Amino acid sequence: MFESILVPVDGSGPSNAAVNVALGLAHERKAQITFVHAYDVIGEVGMAPHANLGLAEQVAEDQASDILAAATAAAKRAGVKSVAKTLEGNVVEEILREAKATGASIIVVGSHGRTGLSRALLGSVSEGIARRSDIPVLTVHAPKDEKAPHECGKWITIL
Repeated sequence: MFESILVPVDGSGPSNAAVNVALGLAHERKAQITFVHAYDVIGEVGMAPHANLGLAEQVAEDQASDILAAATAAAKRAGVKSVAKTLEGNVVEEILREAKATGASIIVVGSHGRTGLSRALLGSVSEGIARRSDIPVLTVHAPKDEKAPHECGKWITIL
């Protein structure tokens, strides 16, 4: 049913929990995972006075590399095939574009579960993906105990 899974990652607790769930799903279904890290440098610092876009882009690329390396290492430990891609631009649009390009069957994304003013101010990537996606989206929250390990091992079964 799910042959190709797209997992946006950002290194946060909810993102790590989504990686864990996606690894379980991929292991059960013998699916491949595409990990993506998307960032929008212009959206983040482009309007700031005296912003050094070149430096900001280099920092974003370095962070993406580290985050994607951790995700692919977890996949390797779990015996799951994976690829990793860095995307630049509007985060929601780039993730949805990549899901279509890779033929993903499902998107597994972490959600901070923000509500009220913080959601209005910060937005919600997971909500934007879920609202606009043409394929199923599974949102995953981090464990209540943020200090709990987010390692592959606690998998859920999706029928």
